[in-house]
Amino acid sequence: MSFSLESIGIEHGARYEAIFTTMNRAGEVNAAPMGIKCINDYDIAARIFEGSKTLENIRQTKMFVVNITDNPQIYADALYGNMDNLDFVMDDDITFLKNADAYFICLVKSIEDVEAERDHVNDGAKSYIILAENIKITINKKGARALNRGLFSFLESLIDYNRLDVVDDAKRDEYKNRFLENERVIQRVAEKDVKESMDILRQKMTEKGLDI
Repeated sequence: MSFSLESIGIEHGARYEAIFTTMNRAGEVNAAPMGIKCINDYDIAARIFEGSKTLENIRQTKMFVVNITDNPQIYADALYGNMDNLDFVMDDDITFLKNADAYFICLVKSIEDVEAERDHVNDGAKSYIILAENIKITINKKGARALNRGLFSFLESLIDYNRLDVVDDAKRDEYKNRFLENERVIQRVAEKDVKESMDILRQKMTEKGLDI
């Protein structure tokens, strides 16, 4: 057991993918894929849109659990609503995923309105920022680490770089657009070492004649 988010690979300032499990006052449970941002070694923030069961349950109980897993099917089942009570473990007033590599319990510190604006996710939809304090981490699998999308975006661009010399102009343009989108994602969510690697890759892409 640990209280440090660093113990599951969560780095200050980076964003990670996880599954939130919540329970309402009636004892009904819910799971949903969510992104989190690490504020410091003990606090996280999450942006949640109005109308979600996750937000409703958090408002009721002021608690939730962040489940860490690298199993893609668990993310899919949580998103599709394919989970049942056999997938959850109940522990007093919280619930967590039975097959999570690790999980941590969060107490809500604040729920703040986000000014509606047009961005890459929504067109003025109402959302809230949940600021919460991690009070307990449980690691079920040695080496458990939170998933960061930045690494996968970098790897996609690295593969494209390796193919630049053997593709036509149309495909190079496709790679350029994909690089710019991957770079946007990395600047927003990735850890420091991935950002540095992407900066080097940009230079390498330019050296191969890609106008980025």
